[in-house]
Amino acid sequence: NESFKEKKAREQKATAGSWHNWNTLFLGSSAVIDLMSEKYNRSKQEILNSEGKQSVAVNLALGETQIVDESRRFMEDNEIALDAFTNPGVQRSNTVILVKNLPANTTAQELSQIFSRYGELGRVVLPPAGITAIVEYLDPGEAKKGFRSLAYTRFHSLPLYLEWAPLKVFKTEFVQKLKTLPISESQALPDTTDDAEEDVTEDSCKSRSEVKEKEVSVLPNPEENTTVYVKNLNFKTTEDVLKEHFEKMGPVHSVLIAKRRGLSQGYGFVQFIRKAHAQKSLREMQETLLDEMRLQLKLSEKTLAPEVKSTRVMHSYGKQTSTKILVKNIPFQATPLEVRQLFATFGELKTVRLPKKPNDQEHRGFGFVDFVTRDEAKKAFDALCHSTHLYGRRVVLEWAKDDETVEELRKKTAEKFLAYGNRGPPLKRKKLEEALGSDATFDVE
Repeated sequence: NESFKEKKAREQKATAGSWHNWNTLFLGSSAVIDLMSEKYNRSKQEILNSEGKQSVAVNLALGETQIVDESRRFMEDNEIALDAFTNPGVQRSNTVILVKNLPANTTAQELSQIFSRYGELGRVVLPPAGITAIVEYLDPGEAKKGFRSLAYTRFHSLPLYLEWAPLKVFKTEFVQKLKTLPISESQALPDTTDDAEEDVTEDSCKSRSEVKEKEVSVLPNPEENTTVYVKNLNFKTTEDVLKEHFEKMGPVHSVLIAKRRGLSQGYGFVQFIRKAHAQKSLREMQETLLDEMRLQLKLSEKTLAPEVKSTRVMHSYGKQTSTKILVKNIPFQATPLEVRQLFATFGELKTVRLPKKPNDQEHRGFGFVDFVTRDEAKKAFDALCHSTHLYGRRVVLEWAKDDETVEELRKKTAEKFLAYGNRGPPLKRKKLEEALGSDATFDVE
């Protein structure tokens, strides 16, 4: 029996290809501290000392913001299309990998040595901070093998967070430089004699087997109407066992067992590559036994796509019409003073408002920050909107209208929720009504 830690590692490996696991410029807090310590020639203890004017959380958030800004400028200078990262629904590359959560001062040479074990590399782009990198393979099969082998593996004590990069992350195509070697007359024509055919070295056999492995490792895209809904599963049945059971009918593209809080819900989906194999399974696998349970099958319209099954959508920042910024996803332990300290770095503030919960001193996780001038507001927005974390939570920014009130925000949030219909979990509507009550109070700084 595997331990909880082993099970968690296996599940992380299985979902490593999901693009939404980590935001593009994710930085580990330890790496931020290391870089700040080196850059400002201060000890880690001094950086983490909360006796200064600003809290530790604000110091780390501002340090991360500066590192992200430097990384973005470096990537733009190296022909990286940063706009490609703004749309999470964009098609993903099968040769270019984002490598995140790297320790401070990682070198491109180190990454090249690790990733080149699985195939020939093109470009390796690593900003000076050495925390997020882009690694390009020349062959999709080798890229896939490298991705699967290295995702969540330890690199200098930190797990590697990997993500497939957007399809056109590089503005230019990679041009491979070929070395021209002198060819003798005896090398110019291949030897086609029987003796030459039999003279096969162990290395050449190994090379052929590796090529064959690469050829079968990349599955073709499934045809339409290839997903089978499987009901009455044993709660102990795993996705590997389910896949093995249905592979008798033909190549299986993917398998998904519905789970809630890590427990099987007793049903799942099997997607074949060919429609004919899906139809064959409906005829021949109906009522077959698997882990002492008789399976019930029917054709499903569901398409299994592990890389895009998140409900996350492209975030819209809106258009600047005022000096006011709507700040979302504020951690509940953050104080109004800390929010003020974070934004005051970029200009003079008029007000910082954090709506409170009814009959409670705790704020609701969002607020309004109003600057004196539009230029200062834009400066803060541009700096903090990409990847700034406060107490581990990513701060989400939108432009607010000058006269926008919390009542209008409640209405907007309710409309977004109701647009999902009844797909939310039970009591969600009730919780929403409680959260958007009309008797809100504010913390004003």
